[in-house]
Amino acid sequence: MNKRWTFLFVMAVIVAFSIVTILNRPTEKDFERWLQDEYMIDCNEDCSIIEMKSVNGDITERIKSDDIRGTYSPGLFTLRISRQYKSLDDPLHIIHIDVIGFNGRFYPLHTDDGR
Repeated sequence: MNKRWTFLFVMAVIVAFSIVTILNRPTEKDFERWLQDEYMIDCNEDCSIIEMKSVNGDITERIKSDDIRGTYSPGLFTLRISRQYKSLDDPLHIIHIDVIGFNGRFYPLHTDDGR
């Protein structure tokens, strides 16, 4: 009888954890907020165009980049977003953002700023 209650308790904990994780799965709005908070990048409603601030000495400029390639993979517990952006001013400037969202947070898998 003791093993049965232990098994039921473990199963209840697993089910509760699964439900909480599914309900806390991040959305694209969370991705937009994360970009703003983490990298100070503004994006339009679907993040197909991003805008970031570049400071060179006393000159501050806004650089716009367009989404050239990307994947959006929602899962049961996670959300994975991988996108490449090309600068509208300098086509050789490419930014790659690869993140996974889990339990309300995003974690960078691979992010680089290539020139």
